[in-house]
Amino acid sequence: MANKTTDHICWGILGCGDVCEVKSGPALQKAGRSSVRIVMRRDGAKAADYARRHGVAHWTDDADTLLTDPEIDAVYIATPPSTHADYAIRAVQAGKHVLLEKPMALTVAECDAVIAAQKSTGRKLCVAYYRRALPRFEHFRQIAQSGEIGALRMVEIRHFLPTEARPDQPWKIDPAIGGGGFFTDMQTHTLDWLGHAFGAPVAVRGLRKFQAGAYAAEDLVSYILDFDGFPAMGLCAYAVDHREEGVTLHGSEGSAQMGFFRPSAITLTRAGETKEVELPDPPHVHQPFVERVVAHLLDDAPNPCSADAGRQVNALVERIFAGI
Repeated sequence: MANKTTDHICWGILGCGDVCEVKSGPALQKAGRSSVRIVMRRDGAKAADYARRHGVAHWTDDADTLLTDPEIDAVYIATPPSTHADYAIRAVQAGKHVLLEKPMALTVAECDAVIAAQKSTGRKLCVAYYRRALPRFEHFRQIAQSGEIGALRMVEIRHFLPTEARPDQPWKIDPAIGGGGFFTDMQTHTLDWLGHAFGAPVAVRGLRKFQAGAYAAEDLVSYILDFDGFPAMGLCAYAVDHREEGVTLHGSEGSAQMGFFRPSAITLTRAGETKEVELPDPPHVHQPFVERVVAHLLDDAPNPCSADAGRQVNALVERIFAGI
C-alpha cells in the first residue's frame, strides 16, 4: 500500500457528484479505519466546493493527479459507467485498490479487461452493490433462504415509472454513457441481490422494448431467471401511467414483500396473518458496505462484492437485452 500504516485506508474519490453527497462520500469518511484525502471532478470549482463542504483536504480536476497520489491506498470510482473500465484499470496499475460504482462497466468485455488488470497487479477490487450489506436486505435474503415462508416458489420484481419520469442525471438514460436506461441504472441492484441470494441462474430469458421513444434507452424490460427450483420474474415498464416498485417472495406457506428503491418495511404474511419488520436504512447507505470493504482491504476479510460478481450482473443484462 502507498500509505505508511497498515491499519488505515486513505481514499481518493474520482467523481464527487450526487452519489457522493450523502450515500457514499460521508460513508468513506465515517467508516472505521477510513478517511478521504482527495476528491476529483472535471469541474474544478465543483470539486473544490465538495472538498470544502465535506472537510476533504485536497481536490483536483485531473484524474492522473489523484491516481498517482502516493498518499492514497484506494480509489472510489463514482463516475458514469462509460469511464469505469478505463479508470479502474489505471487505478490498479497505479498500485491502488478500487471500489467501483455499479454497473461495473458498460459491457462484459470491459469487465473482463478490468479483471485481467486487477489480477495482473494483485490489487483488490470491490463493486459497490451496497444493498448487500444493508440490514433490511440481509433480513429479506434470510427470509428467502430460511424456509420461513415455506419453499420458495417465485420471486416477483415490479418496477413501473410514468412516461415523463427522468433520472437525476441525463446520462442515466443515454446508453452510450450508462449502458442503458432506468433498468441498467436501478435494476442492476436487484439483479445483484438475486445473485447474492441465490447464485447464478441456470437459464435466462429476456425482452426489451422501446415503446414511447422518449429517449434513446429502452423503456420496457421483462425477464425470467431460472434458479432451478423457482424463477425470478421481472416486469419493468418506464412508459406507463404510475409509479410502483417492489420485490415479493412467494413461498408455499407465505410471502414477503419489500421496496428496493424507497424506504420500506418488510411485509411478511403467513397463515393469514401479516406483520411488518422495520429495519431502517442508515443515514449514509453505503457505510455498512464500506466497513466490509475496509475489512477486506486491511484484514483480508471476504470481498463483499467481487469483480466476478459485478461481471455476472453485466452478463445478465446483456443476456436479458439480447432476449436469450
